[in-house]
Amino acid sequence: MIAAWLTIFVLGSQTVVPIPQNPLPDTLNVVNDSLKTAIQDSLFYTADNAEYDYLDEKIFLFGSAGIRYQDSTIASDSLLLNLKKDQAFSFGKTVLKDGDQILIGREVYYDINTQMGMMSDGISKLDKGYYYGAEIRKVDKDIYDVDNGRFTTCDGVEPDFWFWAKQLRLFRGDKIVGKPVVMYVNHFPVFYFPYLTFPIKRGRHAGFLMPEPGYNSFDGKIIRNIAYYYPIADYADITAALDLMEKTGWRSSLSGQYLKRYAYSGSFDMTYQQRYQGELSNNDYAIRATHHHELADKAAFDVNIDYVSSKRIWEGSDNVNESLAQQVTSTLSYRKPIGSSFFNVGSTYTQDLQNDRVNVTLPSASYRLASRPLYEFFWNSDDVSKDNWWTNIGSNYNIQLTHSGLISEKDFSFGDIIWDNSSDPTDTTGIAMLNQHNIGIRHNGGLSYSWKMLGWLNLAHGISYQEAWFDRDKDGKKWVRGNHYSLNSSANFNIYGIRNFQTSRIKSIRHLINPSLSFSYAPDFSENSRFYSFGGIGVPSGKRSRNMNINLSQRWQLKYLEKDKKTERRISDLFSLSSGASVDFEKENKQLSNISHRFSFRPGDYNLGNLDIGPADFRLGSLKIGYNTDLSMTQDPHKISFADPYLRNYYFTQSLRFSGTAPYADYFPRAKNDLFNAYLPADSLSQKAEELADQSGSDDAWSLGIAHDLSAPKNLFDSNRSNLRLDASLRITANWSLRYANYYDLKKSELLSQSIDISRTLHCWKIDISYTRRNEYWDYRIVFFNTSLPDALRLQTRDSKRY
Repeated sequence: MIAAWLTIFVLGSQTVVPIPQNPLPDTLNVVNDSLKTAIQDSLFYTADNAEYDYLDEKIFLFGSAGIRYQDSTIASDSLLLNLKKDQAFSFGKTVLKDGDQILIGREVYYDINTQMGMMSDGISKLDKGYYYGAEIRKVDKDIYDVDNGRFTTCDGVEPDFWFWAKQLRLFRGDKIVGKPVVMYVNHFPVFYFPYLTFPIKRGRHAGFLMPEPGYNSFDGKIIRNIAYYYPIADYADITAALDLMEKTGWRSSLSGQYLKRYAYSGSFDMTYQQRYQGELSNNDYAIRATHHHELADKAAFDVNIDYVSSKRIWEGSDNVNESLAQQVTSTLSYRKPIGSSFFNVGSTYTQDLQNDRVNVTLPSASYRLASRPLYEFFWNSDDVSKDNWWTNIGSNYNIQLTHSGLISEKDFSFGDIIWDNSSDPTDTTGIAMLNQHNIGIRHNGGLSYSWKMLGWLNLAHGISYQEAWFDRDKDGKKWVRGNHYSLNSSANFNIYGIRNFQTSRIKSIRHLINPSLSFSYAPDFSENSRFYSFGGIGVPSGKRSRNMNINLSQRWQLKYLEKDKKTERRISDLFSLSSGASVDFEKENKQLSNISHRFSFRPGDYNLGNLDIGPADFRLGSLKIGYNTDLSMTQDPHKISFADPYLRNYYFTQSLRFSGTAPYADYFPRAKNDLFNAYLPADSLSQKAEELADQSGSDDAWSLGIAHDLSAPKNLFDSNRSNLRLDASLRITANWSLRYANYYDLKKSELLSQSIDISRTLHCWKIDISYTRRNEYWDYRIVFFNTSLPDALRLQTRDSKRY
């Protein structure tokens, strides 16, 4: 007995390994398999001291005692191991690790065979929170029952809120269910729930979403987003939702999205509603969907559907784009690379919601050859010397075919979309069309030649030609043809000068001047006015034109040192000034057009450093100031005089922005719960993520921006329109943040729009309050959510009104 005890304590106290019944297996494979099974089913234990009861088959472990069986471990100050019943008992503080689940408590009972157990006064950490219990029992592989349990997402040693339940059941990696449930905030009960569940499953999983109650003057009381979310495989999901409106009926929707990398992606949103207006009832629907499909040889197929049965479906919508929409467009397109360009074919279907008509393009096909040197069509570019003058001759070409239809008939059929030309019976002249279709083919190409003369003068010449075929013209002739061509030439060069400074923070100033001159010519093609123009198919129909454009632009660039006299900074366009005019040689008098001028001053942001305020050294850090301004105007050269330069049509805009950081002290810091740090494996990626989250959560930046624009027909100081925009963002305290923006008409002294966003951080909770008002519309939103479980623990409401 003494020899057996010494052997167990000195050599075998770390393992208890069952001996195979056949110690001499026939093959090597059997040896490996039996050894593997033995190791997996072995019980390992360790301690500073151990006692062995041979008769009762019990092992007593004292001092840093530990037991490991498969993926379960128990660590305590003292342990009792009953080998006959395969049971383990701990005394005092105990750490139980069951797979990836860690529990800390005392007095653990554990059945080794069934891997079921019980712990008193336990606490465990989840991915998104903690749960506590007077008694925690493992009743199945991944199920724990908790008596008088508490669940919280607060990571403080003293949580500021928790959900208490007399009976709590944890489904590991899935959810927590409790009944009855009371929510406590700082030991004060605030809510009672007869039954409550919290999803704790990582990633996408099926479940009901949190509904949103609300109210507005149009719909009355509302319950939005009574919804169920369901994921499909690893690349798709759908959401079915229902909105109930007290005064106006109900709305249902089905939405989803999908993505398979390198293959296809898309989304859909289908809405159906029944809306009541007095004794009338209207049933309307809307469909929105997108699909992108990658095909062989880098080809692609895209579908975009945006269709509404009636604009009534958007009445009462708080989406400004929907409420103001005048048309919706659906598209279908296919793209395939051919040569160095793409062949495109597609169709469009546009609903004009304002005029109740439809415009279709069915189909439209185009191909464009990218600009390239002309000689590449005849010779290999590697065999041609680039010194030859004709290598600078370039070419371009594109062709397009389009069938376009405009349908004004209310109850139109599919045949009306394909082809139908019918006159409007209400028009006595017979000119207006109820439905009109056109087919055309247009192709155009051009040649260009450019070179640099004398090493500094850039010259370019070009000729372009267009031709189009139509199914008919406005005179009723069938299959007609029109064409157009034009010539152009241009010249420009650059002049610049640099001034360097040796002893100043300004290192250098550079001045660039760029004069340019261009000329264009086109013959008389006024007879082309008899052709239709639709869907990009058409030819110019102007009279003969001969125009020359003159432009002079100047830029001043700056290079300087920051305050530390080490960091160098450049401003590409500190000042810029440009002037331009055109000459129409076809006019008999006043051939010179108005001269346009534009001046810009764009110094960008300038670092002001830090500013200490008051005796407490309150520091405003990283201070920056930025300013930009633009001024444009026109000048009539025929009315210029010494008394009046005749500057007109002023447009002036400027913006000023301040930004920086400010200290925000946390006067009541909360100690974090670090009980589990010693038992969790080091995860550098998680630590980095927490550091980034802390940095983003403690953002102490503030900014204030003011923008002003005005326009004046004659005098810059006598404007006919003047607007002011303000945008401010700052943290008031460590937990309060505010953003305010408005748009103010200075001429009418009228506030056109404004928005206020207030956020309050409540440790592991946050509340966002926003208010927006523009013209005759206002709305507000209040959202209160848990930062760890924002979807499960979320309450929100909103309201809107139109006068």
